[in-house]
Parts: sequence; structure tokens; C-alpha cells
Amino acid sequence: MRSSKHFIVYLALSAAFLVGCEKNSEIKVYRVAKAPLEQSAPQQQDAMPTNTAAPRMPGGLPPTAETAVTTPPNWEAQPLSQMRQASFVVKGDNGAVADVSFVSLGAAAGNVLENVNRWLGQLNQPPITEQKLGEMAQRLHASLGEVTIVDLAGLPDNADPARDGRIIAAMVTTANATLFFKMRGNADLTEAQKGDFIKWVAAVCDSQTQTGPSQIAAAPPQTASAPPIKWTTPEGWKEVPPSSMRYASFSAPADAGGKIDISIVTFPGDGGTDADNINRWRGQMGLPPADPNAVKSEVAPLKTGDTTFSTTDIAGDKTRTIAAWTRRDGRVWFFKATGPAVAIEKEKPNFVKFIESVRF
Repeated sequence: MRSSKHFIVYLALSAAFLVGCEKNSEIKVYRVAKAPLEQSAPQQQDAMPTNTAAPRMPGGLPPTAETAVTTPPNWEAQPLSQMRQASFVVKGDNGAVADVSFVSLGAAAGNVLENVNRWLGQLNQPPITEQKLGEMAQRLHASLGEVTIVDLAGLPDNADPARDGRIIAAMVTTANATLFFKMRGNADLTEAQKGDFIKWVAAVCDSQTQTGPSQIAAAPPQTASAPPIKWTTPEGWKEVPPSSMRYASFSAPADAGGKIDISIVTFPGDGGTDADNINRWRGQMGLPPADPNAVKSEVAPLKTGDTTFSTTDIAGDKTRTIAAWTRRDGRVWFFKATGPAVAIEKEKPNFVKFIESVRF
């Protein structure tokens, strides 16, 4: 158990939800009976903002066996809206908030591109093409089927950056339903919760086809066929279990109890252009996108014994991101460190040594 306090949610797709609470030592438990996948009109989801209740679901669905899905201890269960099968709020530092939801609609609830462009519109971002979607989308294999995951950044006009700026969404379509998972909120908080969010998505999808404990995918599809690499971990870095979308993860200490998050992520293909990736990272920090031509001046090469990395250093108001990436053997590898600006400046020499130690 990762903490002395955790939440277990039994997901219900029936019209009436029974919510109870038991106390066993310090464990708080919420129970909701599971039912077959709900089928609603896709038009309801199209008009539903992240934090707004939608029209009531039809009732009369027969109950089936209960299935347990464990949620992170800092996810606070919220009263279910008329359309949500699960709802949580996550709170971070300085008033940062993220909203997490799970909704099930009919199988014809729009294709992936239509929904991604709808979410981009919610962030005041332009739509993308099918080709661009193929470059940015990530895939997660669950027993229910292949889940498509997207990570979108943008801050709508007059939006509160403590509560908005990024959407991580997942969807999977079966013969009878389309499941939507969405986390929207503060960019930094959402980044920190991304791994737990994707593990939860995997567990929920697996729970729909099992009566026993959920089996969370141990590794993301993009790393499943990735060749092993080696590195030397700098002193003071702590290796932490990789999330479902990371090849490896580390943390390094920062002043005042803060920390630096270091990640290794790999995808098949080229992973998009340098401008796309740098502007995505800028969006995660609440910065406006840079002109693609100007991005070239923000990229510097770093030659190592094995390859040549591209690197960048992005400074925000309080946070800073340094990143290195390389494309080889049909894959792209991203190495990234994000944290308080002062701490990143102090840790940058270690990050560079870390990159120089990587061997493919």
C-alpha cells in the first residue's frame, strides 16, 4: 500500500448509485455497485464541459458483480453528476486543482479525432489533423481493448491557471459503449498526476472484463518493445516506479521540501517535431507557444559516446524544464527534468552527466 489512506471505488453504470463508507483502521472506502456499460446519446457528451453535470442517464440496467479499483490516496471522491460513473478532485500546492472524470456513452460517440479536437477547443487551441493525431496519440493495451491517450495543453482566455491549462484524456470503444476518461486542471499538477491517471484508466478498463482484482498494465505499449538502455544514476537521485507511460522515473530533492521530477519516455516513430514538443512543454508550464522558427534557437546539440541529443532549457515564472531527446532505430527517446527554477539550475550539471552516461 502506497499510503496509510487510500480509496477503493466500485464503479456503477446503473442509474441509481449506492454510496457507503466503512472505516477499517485509517482506510476510507467508497462503494458503488458495478453494472453493464451504459449507453447514452453521444450528443450529451459533446455539450458537456468537464465540471458540469449532464442530462440524467436512463435507468433500469441490471446489476452485475462488483469489481474493486484502487485510486490514488490524494484523489478525493466527489458526488457523482448525472452522467459520471466516477468523479474526483485532486488538489496541489498554491491552490492548484485537477478534475478527474469517467463517463460511458454509446458506441457511436464520435471518433477519436472528433473528440480530441473538441477537447482542444475547450483549451482554445486549433484543431489537428488525423496525421498529427497519429504522431501525438499514445496507446495503452487493456483487456477491454486498445485505449487511446492524448495530452493537450492550452489556457483559455481569462481562465485560472490554478484550475486549467491541460487535459489528459483517454477513450476506448467497444461493441456496446465508448468510455471517456479525462483529467483537466493546473498544468503542473496534471503532469504530476499523469502516471497515476493512466494506471487508473488501465484498471477501470480491465475491471469491465474481470470479476477478480484489476490487473494494471505493467508497461506502456510504447515501452513494451523498446530495447533496454543503460545509464548512471546521479548521486541524490531516487529511482521511483515508472508510471504506465514512462520507461523510467526519478526524483531529486529541492529546497523547502520540493522535488524535481525526471522522466524517460520513448515512442515508436519520430515523436513529432521539435517545435511541437517544445511548445507542448511550454504549455505545461503555462507559457505561450513559441514561433517554430524561434524554437530552433532554443535547441542545442549534446554529443555523447553513443549518439547526439538535442537539448532545450525552458524557464517559467517559478518552474523550469530541461530536456534532451534523440531519434534512433525507429524510436524517439525523451529525457526531461521539471521542478523549481532554482533547484533545476543546481541539478542541471547532474542532468547533463546523466544524459552523457546513456548507452543504447
